[in-house]
Amino acid sequence: MATPTRARLIEEAGDLFYRHGFQAVGLDRVIDAVGISKTALYKHFESKDELIVAVLNERDRKDIADAEAFIGRRADGDPIGQVLALFDQLGEWFRDPEFRGCLFLNAAMEFPSPNDPIHKAADAHRHHLLKLIRTRLAAAGLQDPEFMAQQVMQVLVGAIIARHSGGVADAAEVARATVAGMLGAGVKPTLSR
Repeated sequence: MATPTRARLIEEAGDLFYRHGFQAVGLDRVIDAVGISKTALYKHFESKDELIVAVLNERDRKDIADAEAFIGRRADGDPIGQVLALFDQLGEWFRDPEFRGCLFLNAAMEFPSPNDPIHKAADAHRHHLLKLIRTRLAAAGLQDPEFMAQQVMQVLVGAIIARHSGGVADAAEVARATVAGMLGAGVKPTLSR
C-alpha cells in the first residue's frame, strides 16, 4: 500500500509530466508541487526515472481498470460492443480540454530505447490494453483474435495520434467505424505477416 506522500508524489508528478513532458519537468518542480523536501522525495524514489516508472505503472493500473469499467457499462456481455466502446471512451477523452495526447506514447517517444525501464513501463500499457482487446475478440469467436487485436490496437493508436498531433476532432468516431467494419467482417485479411 502506498503511503499518502508516495501517492501524492505519483499523482502530482503524473499531472506535471502529462502537461509539460517528462524531460521538461525536474524533481524540484515535483517537490514544490507536493510541498515536501528533497529528502522526503528520496525516501520514496531513488531517482526521477524511478518516479516516472511508478507514475506509468500507476496510470496503467488506473487506465485499464477505468477501461474495463467503462466498456462493461456500455456493452455488458457483448464482447464486440465492448471493443467498440473503447472508442467511445476515446471520444470522451479527446473532448477533454486538458487532452495532451497519451502519457504512454509520450513516454515511449521521450525515452525511445526499448531497453530503457521507462520505455518498458510505457510498453507494458500497450500489452495490457492489447490483452483486454484480445480477450474480448476471443470471447466473440472471431477468427485469429490475436491478429485482429493487433489491428484494432493499431487503429486505436492511430486515432490518438491523429487527435493529438493532427487535431482531428472526430478521430475516435472514424476509428470506431473502421474497427466496426473490420470486426463485422470477422475475417483475417490476406496480408502476409
